[in-house]
Amino acid sequence: MADRKKKGLGKGLGALLGDHPMPLGDMDAPAAPQDAPAGGDALLYLDPSTVQPNPQQPRHVFDEEALQELADSIKRDGIQEPVIVRQSQGQYELVSGERRVRAAVMADLERIPAICRPVSDQDMLKLGLIENIQREDLNAIELAQAYESLIQEFGWTQEELAEEVGKKRTTVTNTLRLLNLPEVVQDMVADGSLAMGHARALLAIEAPERLLKAARKIIDEGLSVRQAEKLATDSKPRPKTAVPKDPNLVRIEDDLRRSLGTKVALKSLTAQRGKIEIEYFNLEELERILDILRDKR
Repeated sequence: MADRKKKGLGKGLGALLGDHPMPLGDMDAPAAPQDAPAGGDALLYLDPSTVQPNPQQPRHVFDEEALQELADSIKRDGIQEPVIVRQSQGQYELVSGERRVRAAVMADLERIPAICRPVSDQDMLKLGLIENIQREDLNAIELAQAYESLIQEFGWTQEELAEEVGKKRTTVTNTLRLLNLPEVVQDMVADGSLAMGHARALLAIEAPERLLKAARKIIDEGLSVRQAEKLATDSKPRPKTAVPKDPNLVRIEDDLRRSLGTKVALKSLTAQRGKIEIEYFNLEELERILDILRDKR
């Protein structure tokens, strides 16, 4: 298993991106493959608006303010690290660097540096996920959905997934559990209204309507995670307190139990009505009890 860890996604991304930044060369160069550097990777300069997105990108929500800040930085200093693309059906498809591509479009860049490498369909999801995990760019729901996709795609157990992404198994398990929340509550987690700690506390509530009510209370009142945990506990339906049985009924039950040699229960329906339950465990036992009752007539 130790060898497996060495081949995890972190290593895979390092191999994909390379250990050292590549010289970017002339940004006015044409959008065509240049002489491949050592290792066989082609360096390109592409129009960012023509680069196709990674169809396996686990990230769905992008902070527009953060993208604008990145765009401003790119206008000022340029792109310091090439994006990674692959060739697919006559086009260039993004493998890694979607934020840089989006920001470059916002900055009106006509060319961005890109490294073209052969990447399989299976690796697209893994590499897109690990890039965002390493940069902590995914919200908790996107991360849970990405974990679930990896499990379904590769047939991994949660333990194997945890090793691949370099996380503790409990962390992976708790993240995946967020997908058990109602969709409307998942949206609250995705947009940052609820923190992951709040969401984990809400998982203790089974009834969806109580869970949603508690989620809205957490947001409206700005409750802490500890307060959310207490709210979740208080939101659980309280067990009904058993009503003490009439001592006279208890005495009659004991008499019948001794007489019939089996468990007997008297249940009151109203002040004047009720029913008697007599247990038997096989047909011979039933016949024995019936014989006793017939003899007492």
